Formats: sequence, C-alpha cells, structure tokens
Amino acid sequence: MKPVYPNVFKDESVIDDYHGTKISDPYRWLEDPDSEQTKSFVEAQNQITEPFLKSCVHKDVINKRLTELWNYPRYGCPKKHGSRYFIYINSGLQNQSVLYMLDDLNAEPKVFLDPNTLSEDGTISLYSSAFSENGEYFAYGLSESGSDWIKIKFRDVSSGTDLPEIGRASCRERV
Repeated sequence: MKPVYPNVFKDESVIDDYHGTKISDPYRWLEDPDSEQTKSFVEAQNQITEPFLKSCVHKDVINKRLTELWNYPRYGCPKKHGSRYFIYINSGLQNQSVLYMLDDLNAEPKVFLDPNTLSEDGTISLYSSAFSENGEYFAYGLSESGSDWIKIKFRDVSSGTDLPEIGRASCRERV
C-alpha cells in the first residue's frame, strides 16, 4: 500500500522582500517546533515513516555496518586562544565532539566543554562558539531539541565556570 503524505498547509501571506526581490516562504510556520500545527505535521509524517522503517528487513545489518564505519576517533585542528590551545575530539560514537583545553601542544588535554553531558536525552547541541580576543572568555550557543532559537552562555576560561548571563539569538545569527 502506497503511503499517503499528509496535507501541508501553505501560508501564501509570508513574503520577504530582499532589496526589492520578493521571496515567498509558505512553510515558515514549520520553523516553530513548539507550535501545535508543526507538532501535528511532524506526527503525521512519523505515522508514515516509522512503520516503513520498522518493516525494513535490512535495518539491523545496515545499522551494524554504519556503526562499524563511524566508530573511529576524529580530531579537529588545535587552535590557540589567548595562552591556551583548544581542540575538538570525538572518540568515535559520541553524538558531539568534546572541546578540550591544553596549556601547550604537548600537554594532556582536559575537557573544557562536553556537549554530550548537557542533557540526559542528547537533545541539547552545541550550535556555535567564539572566544574573546584575549582568550579569557568563551561564548557558546546551545540549541534545544533542534530549535532555531539559540541560548547563548558565557564561560570564564580560567575557572571553567559559566557566568550567570544568558543571551538568546536565532539560528541565523552566530555567537
């Protein structure tokens, strides 16, 4: 039986004007993951997708092979911020790479920020980050459950503690 795709609401009234060029954005309403309309649409998609995926006789073999292929350590390039070096490392099957700090390039890396520990269910991800010019402060943006809205936090690099200030931005902005 061929699945029936859910009807998708098109809001024809959403039109952006970029320097005189009008661009229609009829699906902008989907950018709000918390709206009842978006939740209903996602649920309708899941009702089609989940039975299809569950019926796949090869999914366990594919999953096993992909796990084997993805399970290897990955390293970013070390970058100097102030007097310290920072590097992203993923041990293999971590959802997100961990940011490590080193006093010098020969030092043992110490965990500076592990985004995998920010939520029990793994729904908070590191979206973007930046260091102050002197390397003493670190700003990082967190996305919760794939939201387009980013919570911006600030960390004192020397102590490794977060400051009480919190900002917000959309995903179109960078930290």
